[in-house]
Amino acid sequence: DPMLWGGELVLRNGEPAGQVTSAAWGATVGAAVGLALLWDLGEGSYEVNVGGAEYPIETSRRPLVDPEGVRIKQ
Repeated sequence: DPMLWGGELVLRNGEPAGQVTSAAWGATVGAAVGLALLWDLGEGSYEVNVGGAEYPIETSRRPLVDPEGVRIKQ
């Protein structure tokens, strides 16, 4: 999996749709997590351009963590 640093281009259906503004390793999800400003939010497939290569990404408007602590209590 690629590591995000911030500044990467976000694509929707192959067209520019935004930019990663900040990123870090997400230990909770086991992958790089980025916050992005999207200019063109809509349905379709999203990718991030890292070093000239495009990688599929998942988008979420909800927190990636467990704010109620349900998972940690199990």
